[in-house]
Amino acid sequence: MSATRRKAPTVALGISPSPRILAEAQQRGWRLVQLQYCRYVIPPGLEIEGALLETPIPDPRTRKILARVRAAVRIGVAPTRGDRRLPAILPDQAAEGRLAAEHFAERGFHHVGYVGNRPLQELRTLFERFRDRAAELGMKCHLLQITPVERVVDLDSCILSKQKTFTDWLRTVPQPLGLLAPNDKRAARYAMWAAEAGFRMSVDIAILGRGNRLEICESAVPPLSSIDMNAGGRIGAACDLLARLMAGEPPPRAPVIVPPTGIVERESTRLLATPDPDVAAALRYLWDHLAQDLSVNDVARAVGVARRKLERAFQRSLRRGINDELRRKRLEERCRLLLATDLPVAQLGPAVGFRSLTNLNRAFKAAHGMTPQQYRTRNAE
Repeated sequence: MSATRRKAPTVALGISPSPRILAEAQQRGWRLVQLQYCRYVIPPGLEIEGALLETPIPDPRTRKILARVRAAVRIGVAPTRGDRRLPAILPDQAAEGRLAAEHFAERGFHHVGYVGNRPLQELRTLFERFRDRAAELGMKCHLLQITPVERVVDLDSCILSKQKTFTDWLRTVPQPLGLLAPNDKRAARYAMWAAEAGFRMSVDIAILGRGNRLEICESAVPPLSSIDMNAGGRIGAACDLLARLMAGEPPPRAPVIVPPTGIVERESTRLLATPDPDVAAALRYLWDHLAQDLSVNDVARAVGVARRKLERAFQRSLRRGINDELRRKRLEERCRLLLATDLPVAQLGPAVGFRSLTNLNRAFKAAHGMTPQQYRTRNAE
């Protein structure tokens, strides 16, 4: 007598069905039901074992779904009070804040800023870690909090008021300024407002978004650098947790925190804020010739200064050496290529100046705690 075949679990989706979710479901044998197609109402007679949601518990749609499923996990962008009752997978705001500060410090900034709502509430950790890490790196952090309008009567007037508040504040803080925005949409808006007020993007101000939403980052003016919040990693962690919950395991006592993959650099932060013209010229030369087999002498010769003078200027301006910067930038570019292309891992070494695959893998693992292939696999959408 043949064994009874187990019925495939049905999982309801309260989020967009990304390729990563579809791949996870196929691997686990899940049948997916997209809730938006049925107005977030589970059809009668359909048994749902689990759910992947986006909205927190106070949302009435979420309450209805939770009443019909055995287990559910929320994939969120910020913590909520309901996370004690609905298991959540959240981005690591602390790591993002530190990463943003280090990104600006690497480019020679002495002043950074953050613009958020008043009060900061769910993004307070992001700001506080950004501020604290900036101070550790010798930068001063400037904060603007904009009070949200509870009841918008005239949308155009509301936006114009926020724009004036932002540009008035921007005129009071020193430039060049490295600005962190709470998300990509706001970063694109701040870039537009700054340009309209006469500030030169990538000269007076550099703006960093959060989320790396390609439809926003690639179409903004200028294209936006952004923190990659590791959406793929959060989806993988959410599916792992949901599978365990459906198998009967108890829920975690606290949200599961997933670190970012890094920063995807575009034009909006390609600003060299160091006041030393020799260091700025050397940085630009390094960044533009990553694939070449460069030495410190090559860089000094290209800039037209003595090697020792340039090395001292680097340490004084950036607190690191020329070879350290070359290695850092090559690894940063390697991360970008791993996620932006489908080229074999072995072919990406020469593209960023690593002649030895062994040396590349050793440096990459020291910086990221994993091999390049593991990095690509974990962060695939």
